[in-house]
Amino acid sequence: MAAKTIAYLTDAHLGQKIILNDETGQMCYAQNEAEHKDKLKFILEDIARNGITEIIFGGDIGTQEANLWFFETVYALNFKLLMVLGNHDTYSQVSQYYKNEYHHELSKEHHHELSNEHHNRHYNKLTKELHYAYEQGHFKFIYLDSSSNAISQVQLNWLRLELDTEKEILLFIHHPVLEISTPLDKIGAALQGREEIKSLLSAQQKEITIFCGHYHMADELIAGNIRQYSSPACSYQIEKLSAKIEIDTLIFGYRTITINDSQINTKVKLFQSV
Repeated sequence: MAAKTIAYLTDAHLGQKIILNDETGQMCYAQNEAEHKDKLKFILEDIARNGITEIIFGGDIGTQEANLWFFETVYALNFKLLMVLGNHDTYSQVSQYYKNEYHHELSKEHHHELSNEHHNRHYNKLTKELHYAYEQGHFKFIYLDSSSNAISQVQLNWLRLELDTEKEILLFIHHPVLEISTPLDKIGAALQGREEIKSLLSAQQKEITIFCGHYHMADELIAGNIRQYSSPACSYQIEKLSAKIEIDTLIFGYRTITINDSQINTKVKLFQSV
């Protein structure tokens, strides 16, 4: 596979103005139609200026009303878009505007087969969840749906099938799988059942690289054969090394992933609002 660079961006939170209670550390959103749209447009234009034509979105578009704007804005710049869903996304809403060649809804009968672990490699698409996989060059790309703050049993069964490959794995999921030592991880934001997913990945005799968002911070972790890159948000950042939840509403950014044969190089690009 010829060298190529993909832009990975996540957590746009369009139309959602973050509000932090300094005393409790609890966060909520107030609806504001224009919120973060200028940041996302700036990022997309920067990606286009740098000659990147493929983007992977890591989830959390924002309000339901912002979904159409998001897809129109991305496609207006002629990007090839692949994506996963975040906890602020719903399959029913996103699927009105987004389709890709790798994902198809599964019939009830095939859904039942996966639920009971009677697998068939051709039945790797799940009804009402956006997950899919494909192979390119030295790698297998796997996209998981954690919009429910968990990975369903049906999806786990499908993942076990997809991991049966000689290729190295690039795994895209909204939530981190490896625990990040930060206050946000302790207040209910963590992926439910992540230890089961980690155990499944750790048992593989191959390198697995995870790209995730959700925590609004850049981070890199290694645990055995698993390397995890958490990416900055398009909207606002959450401080990683802090005794309590702290938010930076000025910084925003994205990550580049360059694949050259069997090598992966990734960099974070940050900007500051004026």
